[in-house]
Amino acid sequence: MTTASVTAVRSVDLAVQDLEAAKAFFTRAWHLQPVADEGGIAFFRASGPCFHVLSLRASASGPALLRINLQAADRSDVTALYDRVCALGQPTDGTPRALHGPGGGFGFGFRDPEGRNFAVVCDVADHRDSAVAADRPTKISHVNLNCRDNDASFAVLSALGFKLSDQTRQFRFIRCNSDHHSLVLGFNDNTNLNHIAFEMPNLEAVMRGIGRMRDHGHGVEWGPGRHGPGNNVFAYFCGPEEMPLEYTGEMQQVDDSYQIRKPEDWRWPPGRLDHWGITPGPSARVKKAQALYQFTDDGYRLEG
Repeated sequence: MTTASVTAVRSVDLAVQDLEAAKAFFTRAWHLQPVADEGGIAFFRASGPCFHVLSLRASASGPALLRINLQAADRSDVTALYDRVCALGQPTDGTPRALHGPGGGFGFGFRDPEGRNFAVVCDVADHRDSAVAADRPTKISHVNLNCRDNDASFAVLSALGFKLSDQTRQFRFIRCNSDHHSLVLGFNDNTNLNHIAFEMPNLEAVMRGIGRMRDHGHGVEWGPGRHGPGNNVFAYFCGPEEMPLEYTGEMQQVDDSYQIRKPEDWRWPPGRLDHWGITPGPSARVKKAQALYQFTDDGYRLEG
């Protein structure tokens, strides 16, 4: 008998001040594809099967992160995960139920101990025409979250099936499938979004993405490089409204035989923050952006 577990990070839902500008950016520069627009919310897909990997809506109060949407295998797993969240005493938006927005599905929303909003869903009307496209993201690779209480945040996500892959002085890297990490939990002084990473097919696609972003007026803020934990290639940008974004690719694939490494195992020589050392490190601009996006108070309440 298998134990219910989250199997992927499906999508993120964001609020922005200038919705039309953000829609144009994610279509023309970031190379996502519009898939639905309903009730003032725009949905975008990558080349993979997920119905959407990003949604955008307008907010007069400024940019924010509404929620992170997690995948479960089926309704029984969603219900089992709901029971675990309730047992931990975390707020939910009610019992799992049918969802009626674009893509539909079955699921529930909840808040974690540090006020972040998540949803756990299944049975979404995903796409059958998924295929790798050279210059398009394939999926959400991972979401990096700042934490004041890393242990409390990790405890809840562990209850949902996330496992520790590696830990450095700055981050815990946790996984829910064969990707080395799908979420990253920082050791910080705030609980905001650090960045959202979109997976590209390979190094070539990341490099071409750097050029395309530059063509659209968004220079790379860190990279290209290859990280230590995960061994993934990376390039960081500030998108519209200083949105902290990453193109990444070639994520290390692991299983339960993977040897977890600790902070003392992850040390770089002076002046080096990644395997390649092409650039000295993240720009001051992207460092600032990696603490700007707060979670909304009610983003765990699902529409429909």
